[in-house]
Amino acid sequence: MKQFETAYDVVVVGAGGGGLRAAIGAAERGAKTLVVCRGKANRSGATLLAGANISADIACDGATLSRLNISHGKKDDTLDDWFYDVVREGFYLNNQDLVQLFVETAGQRLEELVNWGMEIRGMEGEREVSVFGSDILDALYGHARALGVEFLPDTLFTDLALRDGQVCGAVCLTLATGEIQIINAKAVVLATGGAHNLFVSNSGSTDLCGEGQAAAWRAGAELIDMEMISFCPTVTRYPTMYRGNILPYIFITTGYGSLLNKFGKTFTNRYLPPKVEQLALESEWNKMLLSYAVQSEILAGRGAKDGGVYFSLPNHPAEILEELYTDLPPLKTGMYADIMKIFEAGRSLTIEPAAHYFEGGIRVATDMSTRVPGLFAAGECAGGLFGANRVSAATTEMLIEGAQAGKTAAAYAAGSDLQKPDSAYLDQLEAALVQPFGQKNGPTPQQLRKQLHEITGRSLTVIRCEPQLVQALNELEELEQALQTVSLGDSQRVYNQQWRQYLELRNMLPTARAITKSALLRRESRGVHIRSDYLTTDNDQCLHNIVLSGSQLQAQRVPAVLTKCKPEAGTWRYTEYIEHIVDTMD
Repeated sequence: MKQFETAYDVVVVGAGGGGLRAAIGAAERGAKTLVVCRGKANRSGATLLAGANISADIACDGATLSRLNISHGKKDDTLDDWFYDVVREGFYLNNQDLVQLFVETAGQRLEELVNWGMEIRGMEGEREVSVFGSDILDALYGHARALGVEFLPDTLFTDLALRDGQVCGAVCLTLATGEIQIINAKAVVLATGGAHNLFVSNSGSTDLCGEGQAAAWRAGAELIDMEMISFCPTVTRYPTMYRGNILPYIFITTGYGSLLNKFGKTFTNRYLPPKVEQLALESEWNKMLLSYAVQSEILAGRGAKDGGVYFSLPNHPAEILEELYTDLPPLKTGMYADIMKIFEAGRSLTIEPAAHYFEGGIRVATDMSTRVPGLFAAGECAGGLFGANRVSAATTEMLIEGAQAGKTAAAYAAGSDLQKPDSAYLDQLEAALVQPFGQKNGPTPQQLRKQLHEITGRSLTVIRCEPQLVQALNELEELEQALQTVSLGDSQRVYNQQWRQYLELRNMLPTARAITKSALLRRESRGVHIRSDYLTTDNDQCLHNIVLSGSQLQAQRVPAVLTKCKPEAGTWRYTEYIEHIVDTMD
């Protein structure tokens, strides 16, 4: 394994908003910092897609909004109000210390971005404004460069380097040369995002394969609440050329558009009581609630012939469209413009729920440290902040956690000596990474990936049940065995797409298994985790986090820590409990 020419205090994996903010946090405290990323340093990760999807939630308190001359905001809002809302919206599974950090520092993180050159534009909400993801990245990247942060683009992170259980660097594949390199560092921050590509239908980028979660677990870290995955309810399924496009969701959030079954009938009232249905159609709760209704209608056999359900736009006032076009100029171009022609012709799209946000992830403390010395995590790959449901403010989350992780990693590095990885461990790791090159007549990575998508699409989407989860777990274990026999048709290592797919499967398969084990152990419906065989929310027996660790991903229930905000006891029907939660927030 090749040795990278330079050693660092802190290596950050991922160049989205969380990774860039972590790099800034480390560099501000004098740490020699390197950012490793798959693509361009300021154009990779999920943050960029926030711009593509024309939404980036920047949450802050009313005072900060006023200070920045933003007209909306809840003028009588308090940090305590916001704290309690986040915890209730997370169905009380949140790490409440992380929530406190979130509400106390969100305004500061926003002001920083504005000071670093980010423009606020677009739609304003009560606790949020909209900007383009590219604007966020440009502001962060420019400031990181000014602080001397170095970047290593077009590089695939594979594993953490270890010595005696302590992190001492990152192992990476340089795509342009096909070389596996070890980058020595005193501390590593993982900011690799979610695992969207476990699902065919997802709203994320191709970068998001759960590599941070899987690598952290292999290094000895814990994972938490992996069953908690938000789905965006109205992502385009058909026409196939527009699959994954999120335009219908933009209209749903502005109060326009209709969801119809194969009989041309609305159906959300079939699954949601009146107050909850109104919430689903008029608020940020729509992701969880409409996904539940859409998936229920599909499972009942009343879906569209192409799968999913239909989305139509029968009444779209010109003034609303003009407002959207003004705030979101990309709607007039490319694929968005083509889809608008479909609506203008009076035709429908077929839509379906798509994997959108992973609330669970690497278990971290409030300072973003893990139980592995020298390892830190931030953003969507870290779990704990949002509990069982994220209503908004993911962009803010990555900034807050990134800043904290960078600061803590720098402090750790300042008090640590640089360690060399264990050579036997590196030899074993390299053998695993290049294993497919020495094998023949095995399955291809594409074949295994297709099987994985069949499993996740059947068993791990919005609504789950025990028989399907048990079947999925068995099939995933078989796929992990099959992965050991994979062979590649291309023997070249430079930009070898098959090899890359194999390395991604090394991460996707254990991540999927972690999700499945967690979903099996949570025998209730809470937030975005919905079990058709346990359609109740149980605050007496199930108010716990699910933590996975060890070589076999052992899952255990850990009582939720209720430091400040506690729920009422009792067992509730799923939708009735949601209505109760909302009532407590009114």
